[in-house]
Amino acid sequence: MNSPKMNITERKNAISWVKSFILPEKMPLIRVMLLSAFMTSAALAQPYLTKLLIDDGLMAKNMTVVINLALILIFLSALVLILTGFNRWLYVKLSGRILFNLREDVFRHLLQLSPYFYNRWRRGDILARLDGDVAAVQRFSTDSLLSLVNGSLGLIGSLIIMLALSWKLTIIAFILLPLQILFLKFMRPRIERSNRDLREKSSNLSSFLIEKISSVKFIQSFFKTRKEEDNLSSLNEDYLKNLLSLQIINHVTSGVPAFLGIIATAMVFIFGGYYIIQGEESIGTLIAFTAYMGRAAGPLQSFLGLYAAYQRAMVSLVRIKELKDQKVTIPLNSNPVEIASNAAKDLIFKQVSYFHDADQQHGVRDVNMTLKAGTKILISGASGSGKSTLTDLIHRHFDPEKGGITYADIDLKDLSLEQLRSEIVIIDQNITHFRGTFWENITYGVKNATVQQVHNAAQIAQIHDFIMAQPKGYDTLIGEQGSDLSGGQRQRTAIARALLIKPKILILDESTSAIDQKTEEEIYRLIDLNFNSATLIIISHHLGQIGKLDQIYSMTDGRLSKVQA
Repeated sequence: MNSPKMNITERKNAISWVKSFILPEKMPLIRVMLLSAFMTSAALAQPYLTKLLIDDGLMAKNMTVVINLALILIFLSALVLILTGFNRWLYVKLSGRILFNLREDVFRHLLQLSPYFYNRWRRGDILARLDGDVAAVQRFSTDSLLSLVNGSLGLIGSLIIMLALSWKLTIIAFILLPLQILFLKFMRPRIERSNRDLREKSSNLSSFLIEKISSVKFIQSFFKTRKEEDNLSSLNEDYLKNLLSLQIINHVTSGVPAFLGIIATAMVFIFGGYYIIQGEESIGTLIAFTAYMGRAAGPLQSFLGLYAAYQRAMVSLVRIKELKDQKVTIPLNSNPVEIASNAAKDLIFKQVSYFHDADQQHGVRDVNMTLKAGTKILISGASGSGKSTLTDLIHRHFDPEKGGITYADIDLKDLSLEQLRSEIVIIDQNITHFRGTFWENITYGVKNATVQQVHNAAQIAQIHDFIMAQPKGYDTLIGEQGSDLSGGQRQRTAIARALLIKPKILILDESTSAIDQKTEEEIYRLIDLNFNSATLIIISHHLGQIGKLDQIYSMTDGRLSKVQA
């Protein structure tokens, strides 16, 4: 997915977003910059001390001056060494805090986006932006401030001392600077384009690896391992091509200004040597001047490099903001209505319509349904008929485009998502398990669940005996997405997780399809026994061993109709 460029207003807004994470850290940042400034000042003194050591010590044959100045140089070097280590620790701590806050903000936004967003975006692309691009923006936002402070102090200090040592050599040293600036301006669009292309190729690789690694069994079953190896090789070749192109651009961008700097240094030595021969300058002055010239060249290269780094950071910022600008379709209600404890927990659909596409071919149309508390119903229908869309509307992953849904006589939009989703629990056909223990997976939706509560939920779901048969019981690790479990075991673990919440409405969306008939029958019997006051919505292609139903509905092309009273 190619990222668009930002206009000036969008770029300002994006930079303001980054600043909102830096400003709260201004005091730690100021401390780091002040310490850096002190170290830069101490470092600036060293070349001048070297000049004095040569001219006033060695050339004057005064060993007392030589020893004293040498000891001062040693002390300053040791002090800078210690302070550099401490300042580095402070900087890493500060930089990491800003990075984590940036990433958490993007992640927080991602958690609010609808399932439709994740159907359109590749996981690898999201991960590349959340990881690499956020880190790139953070590095520039903090490194640039330090570079500006240290570089400005180092450049100004060096320039003042260079002018004091020799104004003529100073003019020669900076005579090629305008040419360096013009060259970097010429390289700017090439840097931006190359970095954007490389980021996209990196996202392609991440997406490919995530998708294929999670589908290894499927790939093996169709004997397509060689094909996927070839696909990876092709992606690697594309990435390497862009990487080499970027390396060349980066090399030229940094190398040409550095080469021009070497020419300037050579010119200083030529003219400086001439001035020494003519008796206009001392050897110590030339050595100190070239040292300060090197110290001035460092900040200059940093400033020129910041220009290229800014373009790279802007590429990453565009990609991050593309995530941040994804609209949250279900915003959090700042003033939600509380459900009264004695309210009738009826769920009512009134002329509800919602479509995933502009052609209105996929979704639900004009749904009317009243479910009294404690009702037990079945909704059947072919794949793609709109059953899962119906459950997504109940859980407010989407809001109806037409009509409304009420629960306990309150519009779902007026309820807090937390209360809504704790009272209405859905187990859909795509069972989710995280890498962790049975205990962690079952208690995911409940804080401070007791052992007895967990065991009761697992017993109703007919998974308790299986868990207890494991060497570590509920502390047994489950592989990612429950890869260590059978389909039926995954479904029963998910049912236990849902039952532990003690929902007022339980929706089972094809959640017993992998369970044998006898176990399925027992699960429904125990749910009826332990949750007889809860509303049960079963979405299935077959009746199975569901038991007595209050109503059966059929869904066809997004329309819901009663089949049996």
